[in-house]
Amino acid sequence: MLAHLVLELSNRSRPAGEWATSRAAIRGNQAHQEDHRLAGHEQEPDRDEQQRRAQPVGPAPPDAERRDHDEDGQDDHLQPEAAQARPSCRVQGLALVGNVADRGWRATGGRRAIGCRRAIGGRRSRGVRCRRSHPQTIRESRRSPGRCLCGPLPATAGHYHREVPPDPRFAWHPEPELIGITDEATSRPPLERLGADAWRTALDYLYDEALRRAIGEPAGYEELRRLFFGPSGRPAPAPEAPQPSAEVLREFTRRLAPHQLNAWHPRSLSYFTPPPLWLSIVGELLAQVTQQGVDVWHAGPSGAFVEEEVIRWLCDLVGFGQEAFGLLTSGGVMANFLALAVVRDVHLARLLELSAAPRGRALEGVRVYASDQAHFSIARALDELGFPRDTLHIVESDEAFRLKRATVADAVSTDRRAGLRPLAIAAVAGSTNTGSVDRLAELADVADREGLWLHVDAAYGAAACLSERDRARVPDLDRADSITIDPHKWFFQAYDIGGLLVRRRADLLATFHSSPEYYRGALPADEPDPASEPLNFYQLGMEGTRRWRALKLWLSWKHLGTQGLGHLVEQTNDLAAYLARRCAHSADFEVTPPEPELSVVCFRHIPRGASAGGNDANALDRHQDALQGALEASGDGWLSTTRLRGRTWLRAGIVNYLTTEADVDRLLDMFRELARDLPAPASGSGSATTG
Repeated sequence: MLAHLVLELSNRSRPAGEWATSRAAIRGNQAHQEDHRLAGHEQEPDRDEQQRRAQPVGPAPPDAERRDHDEDGQDDHLQPEAAQARPSCRVQGLALVGNVADRGWRATGGRRAIGCRRAIGGRRSRGVRCRRSHPQTIRESRRSPGRCLCGPLPATAGHYHREVPPDPRFAWHPEPELIGITDEATSRPPLERLGADAWRTALDYLYDEALRRAIGEPAGYEELRRLFFGPSGRPAPAPEAPQPSAEVLREFTRRLAPHQLNAWHPRSLSYFTPPPLWLSIVGELLAQVTQQGVDVWHAGPSGAFVEEEVIRWLCDLVGFGQEAFGLLTSGGVMANFLALAVVRDVHLARLLELSAAPRGRALEGVRVYASDQAHFSIARALDELGFPRDTLHIVESDEAFRLKRATVADAVSTDRRAGLRPLAIAAVAGSTNTGSVDRLAELADVADREGLWLHVDAAYGAAACLSERDRARVPDLDRADSITIDPHKWFFQAYDIGGLLVRRRADLLATFHSSPEYYRGALPADEPDPASEPLNFYQLGMEGTRRWRALKLWLSWKHLGTQGLGHLVEQTNDLAAYLARRCAHSADFEVTPPEPELSVVCFRHIPRGASAGGNDANALDRHQDALQGALEASGDGWLSTTRLRGRTWLRAGIVNYLTTEADVDRLLDMFRELARDLPAPASGSGSATTG
């Protein structure tokens, strides 16, 4: 090692080219082998490199030739122009590089050896790295061949930084510096390379797969299962030996990337899966790096405050006052579950005049009212919370799939006369099937008069409040007692982030507050009153450890602002209206309802035109399923089907801000083209058109 140091010291007085030659010959780190593996190339070193290595300069580590070979192969997978023009920074300084056993160990003069490795004039630099960004374009670098465009290095005379070997506890791994990361000089360069590799892998997926097909291929379940698991059709055993990160990322590219449901595709209109905003993705990354557990305050100090602030923004958005609060959840299912738990433990206890939360037989004879368009999670939550199966009273929606005052009021009166206890109304603001919005003001009047809790499932529709133009489509949310809201739907957030808002924070505490002995550090020593405790989210819901879901919404809301988010909502609403108009004005399509309330459109193809009332209704249903399957297999688009009034409809849930009117036109043309290759629906006496 001392000989290596002497050689490096002598290099400081050599010309730059000679210094680079000797420097390259003794490099001991394996920093770029992963790039070589990921590229998958085994190229011969170029002639200049062969000649350079032929010059005997000092003792070279046994693996030096292989590492040089790996680095030369890095540029082979680039386009020739990009490989030739990639600029480089060369820093002359004191550098001590060990062999394989202590790779990554070096001392540098002036600055740490981390940052970019850049090539100038087609030659690769063997110098140490700098940490600067390089905004110069390729053209600018060509005007300054052979010169680093970074500018002079800052002077730090007399300061030397010595990298240490990777932590020997992790020497069993091919990349120990990615596990024992406490020394910045040793681990920051590999971590930066890992980040660059991961980001490149993500963008390769985006541009090579996600924008190419709406869903991966093969699209069928059994075929894809055989392809993924192999002949056995069963999951493989857990890996025994470690692998380099590049191999793991390469496996994602090869085995997983081609087989995704691609929300980024502009004709991907399935369910409520938007392409996430990029600051939401970044927020998800930062949340995982910081590893905050937003349950007890000490486990995520500022994380709790970010969630508190985001909850306040959401409460303001729906018109709740200062006493309102809430928490973020995995999605609408969990939010609806928490809401109905509050209904049971707070509102039912109040109606029954109980001092404790009702359980067992106290849950019998209770009724909760919802429409036939309510989300399945309402029934599931009631079941899991211990209510009898007949607790949910389904009330038929109107011709536009909305729940109104008259039908609910009649149901409440009927149940009271039968000796039952009406408890709550579970309304919908933006149903999954059609985007319909129940008449919230009318339902709030019934709830006030009858002493019922009003819960509104606005998991999808609440985002319309982001738009000044369209917020009137979901009016009177402020009259609810609780609201479910899902930012991973129409707020364009990365999965997962849902939320529950309640008019009174005290209701959450009354339902979920508890203080296990191992969380005593979160309690004030001299003030046992729960109101004086720090903000501990585990006391407001079912979950203990919770991901820092709020950060991605916090970052992306700041990035776009309410106005920007509202513009995206308006854009998707306009596209839904456009699709509905196109179907209404076409002889071979029909749509229901004729004018969508939000951005969901249910339509279907009629092979013989709009007057095809003679087609057998069941055959016409099968025709819609066949069209959906054919579109899915083509990869040119993706949407789902649903059942309305006993009939099958194609369903476009437009929350994709990348979709254009041209995409809508192409989608309809594709259905017409695909229909020509399908057998015509059989004729019969069934009606083809239903409301």
